[in-house]
Amino acid sequence: MTCSPPWQRLCDCRCIIHHQLPRTTYHEPDCACTITCATQPLTLLAAPWGHALFLDQHGDLWHVPALTNGTWDWAYAATIDTHADHHHATRTIEDLLRRAVHVLTPPPTTP
Repeated sequence: MTCSPPWQRLCDCRCIIHHQLPRTTYHEPDCACTITCATQPLTLLAAPWGHALFLDQHGDLWHVPALTNGTWDWAYAATIDTHADHHHATRTIEDLLRRAVHVLTPPPTTP
């Protein structure tokens, strides 16, 4: 399995904004990318908080609120506020997701 960063992948979920394009922003109007799109970074479903958490291309932790029927409110996706109620927990989650990305990233190939 080849692991490449999500921002280097092309959208495969038929989003009218990103289809067959890379995605480096997450809160564009009319974006239909979901957590299953090839462009979506490593994601953690935080059901008790009603959000999904993910790292952006810079390794910063973002959240996206859940809507009904398993959809996501991308218009309100944003980085985690340092004054958020769960800030301490999100710092731990951010660190663990960064470690997971490190473990999943293949070592550079030598020519």
